[in-house]
Amino acid sequence: MKAVLGPLAIGVMAASLGGCGYVFGEDGYFRDRGSDYQLATVEPRMDIPDGVDSKPIGDLLPVPGQVEARSGKFETPRPQPMQVSAGGQDFSVQQDGSRRWLQAQRSPAETWALTQQFLTDYQIEPAREAADLGEIETEWLSFERQNANPLVRRLIPAVSEGRRTDGQEQRLRIRIEPGVRSGTSEVHVLQMARSEGGDLSEWPERSHDPKVESAALAELETYLNQSGDSDVASLAASRIPIAQRSELVRDGAGNPVLRMSVDFNRAWAAVGNALERSEVVVSDLNRSAGVYYVDLSQTVSERESRGFFSRLFRRDQTDDEQSEPRIQVRLTEIGDEIQVTVDQGIETAADAELSRDLLTRIRDNLS
Repeated sequence: MKAVLGPLAIGVMAASLGGCGYVFGEDGYFRDRGSDYQLATVEPRMDIPDGVDSKPIGDLLPVPGQVEARSGKFETPRPQPMQVSAGGQDFSVQQDGSRRWLQAQRSPAETWALTQQFLTDYQIEPAREAADLGEIETEWLSFERQNANPLVRRLIPAVSEGRRTDGQEQRLRIRIEPGVRSGTSEVHVLQMARSEGGDLSEWPERSHDPKVESAALAELETYLNQSGDSDVASLAASRIPIAQRSELVRDGAGNPVLRMSVDFNRAWAAVGNALERSEVVVSDLNRSAGVYYVDLSQTVSERESRGFFSRLFRRDQTDDEQSEPRIQVRLTEIGDEIQVTVDQGIETAADAELSRDLLTRIRDNLS
């Protein structure tokens, strides 16, 4: 051990006598390499010999056209705002397991109007439109007899192997829901099939042919991205109409309850739009459980003004600082009505004053 410590001590003394520059200076072993990228050069693209197949790959880290190389210290520029949409597009198909949907960086009202225009341009007649639910159901389509229709023509190649199109008819249901982030929405497509002239009318839980559903979403994505720059401000649906009866009452324990005489789908869409219009931050949602998770510590405008890094550092708070559970706006179906409550947890009601204030804001923004 002593034989090792001796040379080590000598080396440390020599480094200290020679100054820090030997280790950390410009020529040191541990020098700062943070500015080395300024000296990088752009190499020409590789030439592929004739007769060799190649797949073009875009630049993963494209270099700007104007690059000024400077030596010495400089001030790091402020980063540009992050793009919310994937690839700079307002609409993108998302998938979670077998579940697919179209993520839209547009409000539900704008997405609703553009979806109506999509069906019009593709010559698809709607059998039912429920603006308050955000739902559009198409007429039954015969892929065999209507193969000249522009949408049918694009869906036929997607029919799963082994599935017939002759003697069959199919329809789509498009549902537009508020997204988790304010000002966004989600588009869900459901497909069903039956024998031509049959009496099957009840929508399934999942599409009968997932490939047709996926193709319809892809076609809708392409159309909406191409139409994304059109002026939607002049469209009639500046806001999805929400017309329902609601009443703010108290339950048997004295807790505030918002009673809505509508079905669940209508209530879910209405409450989501009301939260958006009242500037309440929705941090998460669970439609199957009927719960919106909200953050009342800030408004949507305040959250967006804080920027990405402020929200990132806020996530680094200690467990004690984040120990308070999220507020839940819960929708419960009881008989022919929906009861909206504000909870701290699945079995714990929130403070009565807080609940009354939030439910009042929701009720005032329902129409």
